[in-house]
Amino acid sequence: MKKTLSFLMAAVMLFGITVVPAFASSDAEKSFGEKAGDLFARGLGGVVHGLTAGLNFLMRENDSFLPEEEYSYDNFYGGTAEFAESAGKGAVWSLGKAEMSLLPENYEDYSLYLGGFLTGGNGFKNDLREILDDMRVRVVALSDGSGRGTSVFATVDAIGVSNGDIRQIREMLSSFARENDINAINIFSTHSHSCIDTQGLWTDIQHKWPKNFLHAFTGIGDSVQGTDEEYMRFFRSTVKAAIEKAVASMEKGTMTYAEKEIPGYFSNKNRDSASSKDNTLRRIAFYPENEKSTPTFIVNMSAHPDVAGLAVKDDPVKGHGLSGDYVYYMGETLNELGYDFMFFNGAICGIYIGRRDINTDRRVEIPAGYGKEVAQITYAMTMTEKEILADEKLMSLNFTKEQTEGHDGFVLWYENWQRSEEKELEPILNLRLKTVELEATNPIIKIAAKLGLANYQIKKTADKKYFITTEIGYMEMGKELKFALVPGEFCNDLVSGGTSLTANVSVTGKDFEGNTLSQIFGTDEMIVLGLANDAIGYIVPDNDYCLCLGMGHYHETLSLGKNTASTIMTAFEELGKEVG
Repeated sequence: MKKTLSFLMAAVMLFGITVVPAFASSDAEKSFGEKAGDLFARGLGGVVHGLTAGLNFLMRENDSFLPEEEYSYDNFYGGTAEFAESAGKGAVWSLGKAEMSLLPENYEDYSLYLGGFLTGGNGFKNDLREILDDMRVRVVALSDGSGRGTSVFATVDAIGVSNGDIRQIREMLSSFARENDINAINIFSTHSHSCIDTQGLWTDIQHKWPKNFLHAFTGIGDSVQGTDEEYMRFFRSTVKAAIEKAVASMEKGTMTYAEKEIPGYFSNKNRDSASSKDNTLRRIAFYPENEKSTPTFIVNMSAHPDVAGLAVKDDPVKGHGLSGDYVYYMGETLNELGYDFMFFNGAICGIYIGRRDINTDRRVEIPAGYGKEVAQITYAMTMTEKEILADEKLMSLNFTKEQTEGHDGFVLWYENWQRSEEKELEPILNLRLKTVELEATNPIIKIAAKLGLANYQIKKTADKKYFITTEIGYMEMGKELKFALVPGEFCNDLVSGGTSLTANVSVTGKDFEGNTLSQIFGTDEMIVLGLANDAIGYIVPDNDYCLCLGMGHYHETLSLGKNTASTIMTAFEELGKEVG
């Protein structure tokens, strides 16, 4: 019985890991077969919703469900009180940084599982068996010298961090934040699928889930949390320490921006109705006034770090090895080239890495090579081809002939090179954060909540509706850069437009009612910082939502519900009006 329950929940909640999507046409008019496919998908979605809703109805609420009158949201930071239109007299950028390992020396003493994969290949038990590289927290603290405070940004190598844990970290820092005039503490996830599960959903399902099911159905026994609480205490205290270290290390300098289009490095793997993906690699560089200090590259791009943990033939780890995936190797390479490293992932719904064509027996070598190449592009972005070829250290990092032999058409990253322009950013940092209430309408998510594996508080209303509170944000750096802070895996069509917003392509045959982020904030260059201050799952357009467990729509299985995107976009509309 235990194995049956475990398998059923794994199949329902994580079906999309192995599903093969059915691709839809983006033509103006769908064929009869495509229309029939959409009808079947919607029908299947209705069946899945009905069955899981029935299961949810039979399950008891736990202590994480609070009545409206008892529910509160604390440890929230709103950002800069006022938005500046220009830099103040004598204003200058200040940046502090820190980087620490989130892997304890005595990791074998904990009960640890890797977040991101539960498949038959690893026996539906993704326990940690080998350390491939590292899992890290990276922090930058930023100030524009205007006297409006310091904003903190921490990124952790993890599948995701729940808002409950983030607010606990903020509470631990409350005195420190007051003493150091901190106006925001933002914590992001890289979404690495091969790091310790800090959410609790990819745990020992064969033992924990049956106990929690029994408790949810009968009240018998106790439910157990998905994460190892002793490890989570270590995790929270380490993130706290890294933030304190970054703030304490702040120094003055200049900030620049450069970007490069690298379309071959990204793949729309499994959201076939969505046509938009962000092909841009972005680099914000901080050059300290003190020439003895190490400069910092802050990098943003949009791709799942999901490759290292998958099992491959003859790989003895079989998905049980801890890795920061390509992000780790980007950092390692840039460190070797003389730069500190900070990373933000972007709008990654359905978007994965490209450039997988190398010869290897160990899957981790694929993201290692990819991360090194993207780091090389980051480093060389503003160089000429002649300067690139003359840089011996840079050239020594290229793929070897053995790695690429037999792959027709393989070219190295600098071939057909065009250098990017580097622009200095005026010292202006505007940041505004806003809380948003999202209704959980997806019964699969309700079941997960009643199992009590993740650290969330759910507000329940008198009419039995469930809501969680999360956060969104809008940020400006200089006069050029505009950012959206989004708490999940965002569909890029919602950023700049795309086919899934249209009636011609969406599964419902309807248009998305609302504006894109680019329309809301009046820019063609909207930059998304994803998994910001929460990890609520996938955010897909309402009109393209279908709980059909696949057929190009597995993302909905791990989405709060059909109105998640429109609720978030409405909140961004309100935020846009607030900041003018």
